[in-house]
Amino acid sequence: MRSLLATVLVLATLPAAAGAASAGPEGLHSCGTSVEESVGNGWCSGSGTFRVVVACDDNRFARSPWITISGGRGALGVPCHGPARAVGAEVEEA
Repeated sequence: MRSLLATVLVLATLPAAAGAASAGPEGLHSCGTSVEESVGNGWCSGSGTFRVVVACDDNRFARSPWITISGGRGALGVPCHGPARAVGAEVEEA
């Protein structure tokens, strides 16, 4: 039986180069999604709280837990339930 737990991966950002301006856009940015077989993935950079909502071919939705990132990059993956396949994914901001 497949696990219904979402995989959470939060990546640390590299420090800014000396002399580089560290000011950037506030909030989340550079978000994206992908689907592969039964899993939907989503990611964002910046600062904020988000989760991934995956549409499954059995007309149900799988939702990841909310994660908060601060000046970094975060990525989440969440599987559909049972044998269902992922047909779409989106990043939902809190």
